[in-house]
Amino acid sequence: MSCGYQGYEFGAHYPDSLCCDGYLWDADSGDEMGMDNGGDIPCPICNRKQWMAFYRNEIIECGMEQADRKRGPKTVKYGGFPEPIRSDAKAMRTIRRWLRRGWYQGKKAV
Repeated sequence: MSCGYQGYEFGAHYPDSLCCDGYLWDADSGDEMGMDNGGDIPCPICNRKQWMAFYRNEIIECGMEQADRKRGPKTVKYGGFPEPIRSDAKAMRTIRRWLRRGWYQGKKAV
């Protein structure tokens, strides 16, 4: 079962990830027997809560890396997150909160 999502999660400059049963698979992997790379990244459309949980620590670390900014962390709106996440206001609020949490943690560590 697939929701039809295709994205850039595996590093190519073209859509190289496909949703299958709520998880993303590398479309370039495998052969005619099927794809053999992937299955650990949740789909941002049909498995959004798990996608957010999967990237939570990475997003907080991005905030920590911006600890030298005076006015808080910068949110990358375009190119940083898949389009289904960018268009979800609640998800972006959560991401901004996690970035700020990391920014505060980074400020304390400095």
